[in-house]
Amino acid sequence: MSVLSNDQIMRLAPSVFAQAPDGNVSERYGFVPTMTLVEAFREQGWLPVRAQQTRVRDSQRQHVARHMLRFRRNYSPIEVGDSVAELVLTNSHDRSSAYQLDAGLFRLVCSNGMVCPIGDFGGIRVRHGKNVVDDIIEGSYELLDEVPQIAASVEAFRDTQLDSKEQSLFAEAALEVRYGEDWPKASPVRTDQILGARRREDEGDNLWATFSRVQENLLRGSLRGRARNGRRVRTRAVNSVSEDVRLNRALWRLAQRFADLKAA
Repeated sequence: MSVLSNDQIMRLAPSVFAQAPDGNVSERYGFVPTMTLVEAFREQGWLPVRAQQTRVRDSQRQHVARHMLRFRRNYSPIEVGDSVAELVLTNSHDRSSAYQLDAGLFRLVCSNGMVCPIGDFGGIRVRHGKNVVDDIIEGSYELLDEVPQIAASVEAFRDTQLDSKEQSLFAEAALEVRYGEDWPKASPVRTDQILGARRREDEGDNLWATFSRVQENLLRGSLRGRARNGRRVRTRAVNSVSEDVRLNRALWRLAQRFADLKAA
């Protein structure tokens, strides 16, 4: 586990260190620096291992932009098969995001992680206010109680076999999540491309392997394809914080639906 120092966090996500919110927020906006939460998590044994923030065109808004931090325990990591459980904190200081905490999985065989919404409410969401630190810390304990549920889902995905047509259906649904209802024209890549394995560990016909291949190919990009005008392109990696979380959640729910349908 590579733990981030404050200097590293500053380089990756400077808005974590904001000392004031955006000037356009109202007086009722309760400002708590994200760094206050980072220190509180450290005291609870959760250490930052990844940080990123959304790129903004206006450089003056860089210090308040939406950002995401991932935390792991500094002892006895909670392992789920080939993955380790994390806490994923999303926030901004310009009203574009509330404090949001999710349980996440980080796959040990590669560098892509996934956010796993717990139940139907998608993690813990807290408005900016004076008690936000206590609320987020309390929410972290609630999420940890749900980790066994995540582990059970992963095992269910592994036990769910998909034939080639079902894998193609999963890929089609994933491309619609990524590119919208017009994905057959909007997507620069085909379903067979996002079903391709980048490593031997992801080969297989079960739902977990299918999910893992599709998720990594969509998030990491670098697949050769063609734009609408026929020009050859490479797909881009997902660097936006909001799109990263949105896509991960949607793919996880998609896998859960497939598992439920196959079990019915």
